[in-house]
Formats: sequence, structure tokens, C-alpha cells
Amino acid sequence: MAEFLSQDEIDALLDIAEQGEDIEQDSEEQVVSKEKNYSIYDFKKPNRISNEQFKAFSTLHDKMLRDLITDLSAMLRKIVDVKLYSIEQMTYGEFILSIPQLTSLNTLSIKPLDGRIVIECNPGISHKIIAELLGSGAVAASDNLDRELTEIEVEIFDHFYQLLVSHMYDAWDEVSTINFKIQTRDTNANAIQIISDHEIVLLVVLEITIDEESGFLSICYPISYIESLLNKIVEKIFAEGKNKKISRKKDITTLISGAKMSIQAVMAETEISVFDILNLKEDDVIVFNKNANSASTKLYINNKEKFVATSGLSNNRKAVQIQGNIDHEKQETLETLRNMREERRVQAKETKSNIDRLLSEKDIF
Repeated sequence: MAEFLSQDEIDALLDIAEQGEDIEQDSEEQVVSKEKNYSIYDFKKPNRISNEQFKAFSTLHDKMLRDLITDLSAMLRKIVDVKLYSIEQMTYGEFILSIPQLTSLNTLSIKPLDGRIVIECNPGISHKIIAELLGSGAVAASDNLDRELTEIEVEIFDHFYQLLVSHMYDAWDEVSTINFKIQTRDTNANAIQIISDHEIVLLVVLEITIDEESGFLSICYPISYIESLLNKIVEKIFAEGKNKKISRKKDITTLISGAKMSIQAVMAETEISVFDILNLKEDDVIVFNKNANSASTKLYINNKEKFVATSGLSNNRKAVQIQGNIDHEKQETLETLRNMREERRVQAKETKSNIDRLLSEKDIF
């Protein structure tokens, strides 16, 4: 600390602390940056959702995955891992270009809301899930993953989609009742056009891993259809977290409320050697470290110095009134600063005397 603070900085900190202000305030907050903070904004792809909405949307789907993993593992009788890979804001045209041309696509109605959403599962994992549902578990090496799914495979794979849709319904039900219903099924990305290409969508990408094979599943939400629910998601998710904290605080308070603690009020203290104690005699006087008229008292909780108080009487009983906390860390910091200031004053005085001596010696010669 002594290597970085100047004398003026030490004096300023002591002045602030002695006036009762917080000396631990980050000095960086007091420095106004002269640099302009800016970020690049693309007007072709406007940000339609805030950071809070983005975070709440992510939390909603994280919760959905917890139960989905369990039920999907039970359906396939395999250990399955599903992770939230990413959530991105893009245009619908970019979404279509980001997925394989031949893949598994379903469109879902979202009544009572208008419009539809799209679920896409790429061949990297859809063929594996179909193989597991058929009981073989292994995708044939000769099987071309770039081909379209057959009608039978589409029907089989529909069991997976039905499971996913049921968990989407449960997750969104905490925010609003949305009846997800599969309307169309297709294998050609160009055949699915739920909105115009320049419309903004929220793309939720899940990574599904079965054995050592993995692939991606995408859920495409047009923002124009779900925009009215974004604030509700924020309120629900954040309120739930706040209620959990309040509930936990109440539980902790209830648990510790019955704990008993010893309180000691010390009106005066002094230091005395063992020799003096052994030689105490009748009529000897022990002098304490403060005036006898002072009502200030220190309160010890379980033998730990905690509060400053004033002693007195209340309803003809001895009592103490708490005046404030004893901040040992602040006191130690203040003491350190005072010592540093004193050391620098001594050093400055010695330096000045040495310079005067050298100057006087120079004049003599």
C-alpha cells in the first residue's frame, strides 16, 4: 500500500474516514473516464430484447432441460445428456441458412398466441434417436445421413417430438398457458416459411449427446409472436429467485432465533502485570483507562467485541443503549494510514534536514 499511495492520497482518505464516510469505496468510481464508451449497433438486425429478458429466457429453458433429460433417458433406455448450447438473436433467413437443407422440421402452433414456431433436429442426432427407438441403437455405417427421412422414420421420430413438446408446455405453463401443437412435419428447410426472412427470431440451440454421438436441436421463436410474454418471463423467473432468497432467509432466521448468546457490558478496562496482581493489598487503587464519569460501554457478544453502547438506567434497572457497531477493519485501516502518514512526515523531515545540511556544507566550501 505504501508503494502506491501518495501523501495527498493518504491525507484525503483520512479526511474522508474521519468524517464518517466509507473509506472502502472503490477509487475507480471517483474517476470519470474521458474515453467514450460505445458499441456497434446494426440497424438491419435490431436488438429486440434486453439483457434481463435474455437471461430469463435462458433460465426458462435450463429448467425445461432438467426433466427432459430424465424422461428422454427413460424413453431411449440410455444415458442422455442435453445441454443449452446457445441462445441467439438473428433473422429468420439466417436461421434457415444455418440448418441442413435436409433435416427434420416441425412447426408448432402456439395458441392463444398468433403464429407458429419451428423445431429442427439435425441428422447428426435424429438418426441416432430413431435407431434407439427401433431397438438397434447403432446407426448403420452405410446409412446416408444427408438423405430425407422416410415416412416410417418420421412417424417414429414423432415420439421424440411429442416428449419435447410436453416439456415445453410444462416450462411455459409457469409463465402463460400456451398450447403447443404440432401442425406440419417436413424434411426440407426451404419448405418451412412461417415468417419473412428479415423478421427477428430467438434461436434456442440444444446439444443432445447419446453414447459418443451428438447433434443439435433448434427451437426458433419469432420475437413478434412471443414479445408480449418476455416481460412476464422476467417477472416470473426473477420473482421466483427473490422468493427463494426470502424463504431461505426466514428459515435461517427461524433456526438461529432460539440460539442463546452471552452478552457482557464492559464499562472500563486496564492493563496490569501479573506481579502487580499478586502484590495487591487492601486499599490499593486500580486506575482504569477512562474517566469515571464516562457512560460509554463496550458490548461483547460471546466474548467478541461487537458494539459501542451507553450505560444507564431503564425502569430502575441497569441497562445499556447501543450506539453503533465496532468496525475493527476500519479502525485497523485508519491506524495503518495514520502510521504511513507519520512515517512519510518523518522521512520528509529527515530529507529536508539532509538537504539543508548539504547546502550549508556547500556554502562553507
